[in-house]
Amino acid sequence: MRCPIFRWVGVLLLLVCWVRGEDQIRLKSGEVLKGQAMKFDEGSMTLTFKFDQGTLGYAAADLAEVTLEERPGVAEGRQALASGNWEGVVTHWKPVVDLLVGVDNPWVLECSGGLGQAYLALGKVADAETLYGKMQKFYSQGPAGLRAAIGLAEASSGRDADALLQKLQGLEGQLKEGLRPARSDREALAEYYFARGGAYEKKGDAKKALEDYLKVSTLYPDPAALGQRAQAKAEALRQANKDLVTE
Repeated sequence: MRCPIFRWVGVLLLLVCWVRGEDQIRLKSGEVLKGQAMKFDEGSMTLTFKFDQGTLGYAAADLAEVTLEERPGVAEGRQALASGNWEGVVTHWKPVVDLLVGVDNPWVLECSGGLGQAYLALGKVADAETLYGKMQKFYSQGPAGLRAAIGLAEASSGRDADALLQKLQGLEGQLKEGLRPARSDREALAEYYFARGGAYEKKGDAKKALEDYLKVSTLYPDPAALGQRAQAKAEALRQANKDLVTE
């Protein structure tokens, strides 16, 4: 068995040595910069960005858009999440989340939310609460803020399915469903219905749980790993309840 410390060192070396494509930031002033995003700082709420002219910190409030090349381990973390390999999710996604959580970017949000789910599955509730609390601070509004609130509701509710359902009900007004919701809204919807499906399943309401899992797998299968997990849970419920039907 490989020592965990060597596994972490390997992941970090990949991050340091990787020859990546260019990242890009667009400021609200209209200026566009290409280079490499280094780290998002929680205290100053700034993104350190390295480019040809040097390295500077840019306040989150001044960033209109951040486009990042996927870091090493992101794809492997997706595979680990889809297969329920929670330790693998932590191994591959924690290094990039530690560096970049706070940046409003699709795969950073995917990794942050997935890492939180892995912490919960491993019983590391304190780690999950800390991570989701940071996400709620960084992404206070919009779909990202909703995803953070959903994760924090799961983390703070523990095994209390009724408490989780009550907290999720309080977030219903923020859901943006429709014929063609934006990707960020679809991801928030997926995490909401997946969490609610899990709460219903804990309560023994297989029908409602199945309906929510099917919503994720058929209507909002983004991120893909979450859609796959929802499909697997739906199939497991059907196998355990042969007469189970949905409306």
